[in-house]
Amino acid sequence: MVLSRIFSLLMMMLVVVGTAFGQPVTIKPGDTIQLICAEESSINHDYKVTSDGLILVDFLGAVKISGLTETQAADKIAKQLLDEKILKKATISLKLINPEVKTVKFGGTVAYEAETPWKADMKLSDVIKLAELKPEADLSNIQIKSESGAVKLADFTKNEDPTLAPGDVITFFAKTGTTPVTPIKPTDPNIPVTPGPTAQVTLVGKVTLPGNYDLAANMTVRELIIKCGGFTEGADLNAITLERAGAKRTLRLPADNDFVLQAGDVITIDQRSVPKTFVIVEGSVRRPGRIEINEGTKLSEVVKLAGGFMEGARQDKIKIFSTGNEKPREINFEDIVLGYRGDIELQAGQTIEIPGPRPSTTLAFGPKERVTAGAIALLLLFGS
Repeated sequence: MVLSRIFSLLMMMLVVVGTAFGQPVTIKPGDTIQLICAEESSINHDYKVTSDGLILVDFLGAVKISGLTETQAADKIAKQLLDEKILKKATISLKLINPEVKTVKFGGTVAYEAETPWKADMKLSDVIKLAELKPEADLSNIQIKSESGAVKLADFTKNEDPTLAPGDVITFFAKTGTTPVTPIKPTDPNIPVTPGPTAQVTLVGKVTLPGNYDLAANMTVRELIIKCGGFTEGADLNAITLERAGAKRTLRLPADNDFVLQAGDVITIDQRSVPKTFVIVEGSVRRPGRIEINEGTKLSEVVKLAGGFMEGARQDKIKIFSTGNEKPREINFEDIVLGYRGDIELQAGQTIEIPGPRPSTTLAFGPKERVTAGAIALLLLFGS
């Protein structure tokens, strides 16, 4: 009996722990979600999930999203927009806006004081990238004050790059001999906050927190980027699209950091384009020619893309020619298949040569076809 009770207690603890850690957050009735579509701004709204788990989206009608994660719901809406041929392309970002966004604040010898969304594993270096420090900033003496009031100093010149916690306040001091800086104070929760303006701008694409943001007076692109937590990997800073009143223009950073935004602006940060790279496959494969590859593409993948080996191909004598005068590498493909050696990662510009029979470039005729062709030839020669 005692063992049974202990076992039941352990199972309950496991359920609680499993619920608290690692479980993705799902959407439920009563939640408020923010939906952003890069291609159709008219559906960019905050939606309240009904008691039936639905949201009412223009063009689509009721879409059930309760029980789904943010990513799953975004994928479902994008798929419906495509399946119903409402859009040719649908880039949807969706997030729950019920939870309070955790932030870190920075100030001191920076262009201006600001706060930015906190994210997991956020480091001091992430704030330094956003803060635009003044030349007199002392990177050897940076103050980090926690939400509880504990203070520590970091010397970034000695590669000290501590992980930040929600509510941290970072103060950048001036170097000795320059104007001293007063540490900034966290916002006093007892002071009432005046509601912000209702006018908004929309930010989509490669940023930490895409979405709709209240438009402050004379808000610049730089301020908006800080509010959204900065760029994510692969963001193209030379091709940021600003859509205003139906017209589009391109912004380039940092040149356009101080571009002043207006209500209704939609800013899109796209993925940085990567130039296409190719290898050449020659010899005994079904579809020889130029094959497009990505970083990390392996030899076995390229062989599949080329249609596979022809019967009689010398898989033990594959040669890989690199650019320049390097001696070609000779590979036994069977060693890769059997696990005796690792697959070969290919580089742009290489040529892969597989000895053996090559695919025919002429039409093949069987006996019946040859007889028919001969009869047609005689008719053309001697017919009236």
